[in-house]
Amino acid sequence: MDPLSWGRGWYAIQSISGSFVQYLKEARDKPPDELVWPLRLVLILLGYSTVAIPAALLICYVRRNRHGNSFQSVLSYHRYTVTAFETPYLSVRQVLRSFAVGNPEYQLIPTGEKLSPRKDADPIPQTRAQCINVIIILLFFFSGIQVTLVAMGVLQERIITRGYRRADQLEIEEKFGETQFLIFCNRIVALVLSLLILTKDWTKQPPHVPPLYVHSYTSFSNTISSWCQYEALKYVSFPTQTICKASKVVVTMLMGRIVRGQRYSWFEYGCGCTIAFGASLFLLSSSTKGAGAAITYTSFSGMILMAGYLLFDAFTLNWQKALFDTKPKVSKYQMMFGVNFFSAIFCAVSLIEQGTLWSSLKFGAEHVDFSRDVFLLSLSGAIGQIFIYSTIERFGPIVFAVIMTIRQMLSIVLSTIMYGHELTFWAVIGFLIVFLAIFVDIYKKYSDKKRVPQRSW
Repeated sequence: MDPLSWGRGWYAIQSISGSFVQYLKEARDKPPDELVWPLRLVLILLGYSTVAIPAALLICYVRRNRHGNSFQSVLSYHRYTVTAFETPYLSVRQVLRSFAVGNPEYQLIPTGEKLSPRKDADPIPQTRAQCINVIIILLFFFSGIQVTLVAMGVLQERIITRGYRRADQLEIEEKFGETQFLIFCNRIVALVLSLLILTKDWTKQPPHVPPLYVHSYTSFSNTISSWCQYEALKYVSFPTQTICKASKVVVTMLMGRIVRGQRYSWFEYGCGCTIAFGASLFLLSSSTKGAGAAITYTSFSGMILMAGYLLFDAFTLNWQKALFDTKPKVSKYQMMFGVNFFSAIFCAVSLIEQGTLWSSLKFGAEHVDFSRDVFLLSLSGAIGQIFIYSTIERFGPIVFAVIMTIRQMLSIVLSTIMYGHELTFWAVIGFLIVFLAIFVDIYKKYSDKKRVPQRSW
């Protein structure tokens, strides 16, 4: 495909996307029913396609010509215009190769040989000392996730709900409402943090075998999952939300079978369903209700959106685990860098096409304390990502899904204690069912390990 065709295709995509953006700007003041969610989803996908299509063409071109002379002839222009030295030329070639092909020469298993799916890290060691060590690590990760997510919630509510004084007119307060800009800042700070860690410990990092573009799948699925979750609140009743979110463990197990070829026993599926049932019973019986509680019906659109949320979220967790299971495995900081790199690009493209990036930056420059709060929010999110990736890397996506379910339940318990509410009888029963299922699963794994005969060498 010649460069002129690329340019025409790019211009066509930009024109179509620009038309949709203009339509959304004109329809911003219309009732929500007049701007249905499929149109908003199409707009998002068109925006992402302005990045994805050129990237896909570049990947195809590099893969097709990486062994021939055409690939080097294309890059020879860069070497001629930048410098006569070899280093810049090699660096650009290596970057394109790492992006589109990866580094298969470092792979520890022969090309074409299928890697048997690795069982999720078993948190039940055989000795008591190992068991205590694993429990301490798991509690540390859980506490880190809990603290950072709570801090993010407080800071995000503070940024969205409070007004910020103008630097030139302190008596005037204005509110900030562009939540996607906050996500963009979170990705930038996480990207910089991971880059600093990688730079400091560069010699300790394993070679990145998979192509860099594989992290874009995580970025895309995570973004669409979050969008489906928030969009579903407009169409789904509170009981439906609760049951779907509590079922995350089961969906994650099923997606693990598809994405990673991970096999689970019927007993493990039973424990997952029991956890989902107990969590649903607890959340439905508690007096605290979240967003969407005022909606008393569940539409077909709501069910589609909730299904999209569960499927894309489960894919994200299992795809990350699949990358962790490569030989040599991708480190959590490499994954953190790759995911946030593509997420920052996706967010930037969306903000630019909607015309809100520069206005958001201008708001930050003109208002007191806004930049500080956004930085603290982004730093909390970046640190939280380290705990999340560490949990998935060490214990697998199922344990992480269980942690997030328990976190939601404990948040309600803490809210009940702080505000003097009372847990209902069925809420207590649901709480006990969840922890009983977890205990039974742990006990069975421990018993199975005890029955396995030790090898004598």
